[in-house]
Amino acid sequence: MSLEKEQSLQFTKNLLDKTEEERKRIASDLHDSVSHELLSLKHSFEVNQLQLNEKVDSIINDIRAISRNLHPVLFEKIGLEASLEQFMERIQNTHLFMISCEINYQNGLTTEKELQIYRIVQEAVSNIIKYADAIAAKVILTENKDTVILEIMDNGKGFNVKETLEKKDAFGLHNMIERSKAIGGQAHISSTDKGTKIVVQIKK
Repeated sequence: MSLEKEQSLQFTKNLLDKTEEERKRIASDLHDSVSHELLSLKHSFEVNQLQLNEKVDSIINDIRAISRNLHPVLFEKIGLEASLEQFMERIQNTHLFMISCEINYQNGLTTEKELQIYRIVQEAVSNIIKYADAIAAKVILTENKDTVILEIMDNGKGFNVKETLEKKDAFGLHNMIERSKAIGGQAHISSTDKGTKIVVQIKK
């Protein structure tokens, strides 16, 4: 049983690593190649063709948004804290949804683990916007001597955690749980009619 558990954990980690590598490649192709071609197309037309230029601008913005979702641009350079802040700013501007953050993190994890934390936040916030009927949410990231703790909470309608996890369409919740396990962490999800809280503890 111990061996099977270890093999399962390794499989999940490998799957996540491969997925991130592929996402990074696609993001790079979209951002560097397609965007560049569209910019060239835009500049090849007469300046007075305003409508065409606006259409091309819209396509470029769409591609950049897809690129950011596939792999956060400059994540390795600007780090986890700045990437999370940028993500939350985009959420607030796009969905007109209040989300705040408290980050006390001193870069105690590897970039690979940081990226999984980013993905967990991304998944959790997406779920809140889609299902929670919440007015606001908050993300707290705290680094202690031995652990990094991620907390995501909202003031939505809540749900039955056990029943939801048993459903076939609970991929989002299982995704967060599996990502937590793959980086040596443990996720705990609690929910009432006053809101939902996700806590992920990761050993350093």
